[in-house]
Amino acid sequence: MDVGRFDPLQPRRPFLLADGSLVTEGRLLTPELLDTQGLADLSGQPKETVRGNFFCGVAPYDLCWAEAIVGCPIRWKSGHVWSEPIPESPNHLENLIVSPANPWLLKLLEVTRELVRRAQGRYPVCQPLLRGPIDILSAAAGDEPSLWAMVDEPRRFRKWLDACTDAFLTVAQSWLKASAPFHGGAIEYGLFATGSVVRTQADNAALLSPRAYREFLLPCDKRLCQCFDYPLIHTHSGGLHIMLDALLELDRLRAIQVSLDYPAGPSVAQLLPLLKQANAEKPLIITGGLSQAELDLLLETLSPSGLCLQVALHEQWPLRKDLEK
Repeated sequence: MDVGRFDPLQPRRPFLLADGSLVTEGRLLTPELLDTQGLADLSGQPKETVRGNFFCGVAPYDLCWAEAIVGCPIRWKSGHVWSEPIPESPNHLENLIVSPANPWLLKLLEVTRELVRRAQGRYPVCQPLLRGPIDILSAAAGDEPSLWAMVDEPRRFRKWLDACTDAFLTVAQSWLKASAPFHGGAIEYGLFATGSVVRTQADNAALLSPRAYREFLLPCDKRLCQCFDYPLIHTHSGGLHIMLDALLELDRLRAIQVSLDYPAGPSVAQLLPLLKQANAEKPLIITGGLSQAELDLLLETLSPSGLCLQVALHEQWPLRKDLEK
């Protein structure tokens, strides 16, 4: 368990491009504009290798890598990096293949190798944020065209999802080869496991029904789970009810991570039946903002077996002295 103070998403500072200029609002980012050393500098180094129960590491700076690799334009807007739908999408997805010579993939691997060189085994280099098949599809084609395709052209929608699953696998497996094992394993969410570890996600499953998730996306997540020793999946509390029953059927899925959607999502009390169900059958990682009372409820209700809490207390709730770091 790790308990901190709630700190909402903050804008990032503009960073230097390869030509020495600062990235500006609306700037289209391309691999040749990005300096490998500069991106490694942005990732920094951990001040400590272990904090409480968790390992501390670094990951490549988030540049919407998976979306960029499949062809989405990437721009700097409002203090963050964002992806846009592929202009020729969705037709582009019909023949989507990620080449080993893909410039964005090569840039990701360059940055990863530089981070490994700097770490020299002293701390782990962790997986960057890689969005899962449904998220890649929604980013590339747009939410609305994706959903209409699911209803009107389900065979084509499956082809798109299969292509996006292949793309995720190519990126994740290529990244694993470029990264160095940390004491024979890898770190995700500060947790150590031996063998290959991957984190996938399905944020845009929130647009589906439980039946649609099971019919279209579950086969993709099952295929991902079969390709790694320790596959984890990131979910959100607002969409957990859509996926949970199906995810618990995946024997190869090693853990479920739930981000609490504060303040828009369900309260912890409303979410508790689903969290108890997950906690009973899979290792469960809970992250996000909550109140002291909600944290106490989790500690009193959930089994400590297989439970990981990496949470932050809202500012209006004083941090209990026995939990403060």
